[in-house]
Amino acid sequence: MSSRNGSSRDEHDSFTAQVAAAERFAKAMVLAFAVCEEIRAPLTDIQKITIIEAALLEFDGLESQLGSLAGISELLRSLR
Repeated sequence: MSSRNGSSRDEHDSFTAQVAAAERFAKAMVLAFAVCEEIRAPLTDIQKITIIEAALLEFDGLESQLGSLAGISELLRSLR
């Protein structure tokens, strides 16, 4: 099934999941930086940038991983 803009439902679901994960992770990072400030162990800007870069690299490929998981799930459903 295709949506109005031509992308498939799985692509839409994958994108939605990726955005939701990125939002939650970004909130967690902001909270972690704030905790570091509160306990008087602030991170330098370079440390924060390095952490954010590492996180972004972890998100690279998330869409294809989600697609693979969805494909496996569909394959298992078809075996019933």
